[in-house]
Amino acid sequence: MGQNDGPERGSDLNGVTRAGEILFAFTRERPEMGLTRLASEVGLSKATVHRVAQTLVSLGLLEQSEQTRAYRLGVRIMRLADVVASSLDIRKEARSALRHLREQTGETVYLMLLRDNAAACAERIEGWHPMRDLSTPPGTVVPLHVGASGSAILGVLDADALDAAVSGLDPEREAAVRRRVAFAREHGYAVARGDVSQGVGAIAVALRDESGAPVGAVSLGGLLERVEAAETQLAASVSATAAAVTSAMGWS
Repeated sequence: MGQNDGPERGSDLNGVTRAGEILFAFTRERPEMGLTRLASEVGLSKATVHRVAQTLVSLGLLEQSEQTRAYRLGVRIMRLADVVASSLDIRKEARSALRHLREQTGETVYLMLLRDNAAACAERIEGWHPMRDLSTPPGTVVPLHVGASGSAILGVLDADALDAAVSGLDPEREAAVRRRVAFAREHGYAVARGDVSQGVGAIAVALRDESGAPVGAVSLGGLLERVEAAETQLAASVSATAAAVTSAMGWS
């Protein structure tokens, strides 16, 4: 190692830190900033910000408007974001939280994903109660008007989606679905009683991506009497699990 390696390394690290601070200053609320605003946001001099920003522009990590000279994130940032997004497998990211929910409640837990106006079972972890729900194996596709997960998802979607989901149902069935969805919208979780399997109760909470759009739901199912007796506690546990999955996916 040469005599100057230490100071140079320190300078390099400072440069990387400053570059990171500049990139992290951009948000949805601040997608584009001029030099003065950017320097104010990161607490550095305009000369320093200009020097680092120009390096980031040369790397494609920032772009600079020819008209306003304001900076915005560059296309190479989007490519990096795509790499991260493609590497995130929701089943993998959710598995730890789902296992914790199963250990906490003893009930069978599910990860349901929104697929073409239906909920598809992507993951199921069986409960440890002797009488447990095994009604929806992985790969099962359930219409949104059936079960707690569909109701939780519909509770996040708009009225048109709900109308489409109940189209063709008899009036009594349609009314029951609408009541369940209304409950989900009010309380933040959905409850189904014997909807998929007789004698089985289920509780579900919708999963939302960074835009707030539903991508699926976390749910648990068990003996109806057991689920009804502990509804409040189970709903809180399912909600916490949904929040953990959302955080693991970087959506919160």
